[in-house]
Amino acid sequence: MSFQDLSLLAFWREVKELFKAVSHRKEKQYVFICYTKTMAKSKKWTKKLTHWAQSNRWGLMSAALVLVLVGGVYLAWQRGMLTKLIKTPQDTANVALTGQDNTLPAWMPDTVKRWQGEITKQARQYNISPQLVAIIMTLESGGYPKAHSGVASGLMQVTDSTGREIAAKFVKPARTNYDLFDPATSIAFGAAYLAHLRDQLCVPLGNLSENECVELVAAGYNGGPGAAGNLYRGRGLEAIETLSYSRDAMNLWRERVSSSSPTYTRWFERGGKKLVEKAQAGN
Repeated sequence: MSFQDLSLLAFWREVKELFKAVSHRKEKQYVFICYTKTMAKSKKWTKKLTHWAQSNRWGLMSAALVLVLVGGVYLAWQRGMLTKLIKTPQDTANVALTGQDNTLPAWMPDTVKRWQGEITKQARQYNISPQLVAIIMTLESGGYPKAHSGVASGLMQVTDSTGREIAAKFVKPARTNYDLFDPATSIAFGAAYLAHLRDQLCVPLGNLSENECVELVAAGYNGGPGAAGNLYRGRGLEAIETLSYSRDAMNLWRERVSSSSPTYTRWFERGGKKLVEKAQAGN
């Protein structure tokens, strides 16, 4: 059945309903005549519009293209993608996560707080928040300097390959000999890498909140910059661990000014307790 057939069917249904509403024969005739004229006018205007659209199809296509482009630019602006293309001096001036408040949260374990002095020193050196460094240390090792996952080592759980990259590119001065189990080295490498991820992932976007920046940086720290890119583009993360890790980091950041942290409690119960107990035992 064509569209015109459907329109005609709908028309006759309306006429039928009106016929039910009126009783006199002349009224029924009047209803029929009025509807017939209305349908005739409707068809006439439909033909006119169809003819106009066909004769102006290139103009309509151009207008549609312009609307799509404008919509795309607007969405890109909303997502902050244009700041990658249009940079101003302010883009790098207002850098997130540079505050030097070294007050560690009340709920943070003493095994992490014991490294507060070195955390503050290295955070200042690389212009990154000491609180963020402490939060990442909590998630990575619970403050246990001998922590070893098989591929990562030390307080900040830096892998050998990432360690070589950090030593060559990000720490000041560059190093060739280092020990990832050494607390000062591990904290320095972790702080330098967090600052690099912040500059690589958050600064170009420009319009991120600190919470969003922490989530991206944590995803990059755990799963690499590619995982952070997937998170920002809404594609999801390949590793569930990285998704959980980045959300935990963001929530710990939000809860850093609170006297208690539900996120820390869940992390502790999921397995963090073992790391903290090892750090307390010192073995």
